Amino acid sequence: METQKLELIEKMETKGMTVAQAAKSMEFDAELLELYLHKDAYPVPQRILDKLAQVVNN
Repeated sequence: METQKLELIEKMETKGMTVAQAAKSMEFDAELLELYLHKDAYPVPQRILDKLAQVVNN
């Protein structure tokens, strides 16, 4: 899960997408998403990673 989280963060950075933009596309709270997306070992629920992956891959 940590690997997937870091890969999604890298994809966001590559696209120039901010956490706020991703959160808006996901219809998710931007502050909470920002906390989840810190580059650490804290786990992110799979459903949030799945939604983020959809946004980043489109």
